[in-house]
Amino acid sequence: MDDPSTAPWWAAGGAFALWATREIWGVVASRKKDRTETDANIDLLNGLVQRVQSLEASQAAMGTQLAEEMKQRMAAQEEAHRLRLRVMTLESAMRSIGAVIPQEPA
Repeated sequence: MDDPSTAPWWAAGGAFALWATREIWGVVASRKKDRTETDANIDLLNGLVQRVQSLEASQAAMGTQLAEEMKQRMAAQEEAHRLRLRVMTLESAMRSIGAVIPQEPA
């Protein structure tokens, strides 16, 4: 009954069970590894998103500050121009009544 050239059925079943267990274990282990890498990538992306949002907020704040400074400089230049015109008008009026006004140093 037993042919010496063939392996017993239980040896073939044991080899198959060992192979199936090894494959299933490999899939479970690689899934855990992939899950860990995915979680790490999500954490990295969340950190990058927060950093980009922070940079965008600081950029917007700088833009607002720059616009305010430009507005203030324009107002100061306009005021300086008005004051120069006023000084020139007053000097002209004083010269017309005979006052001697020294020239501005250049």
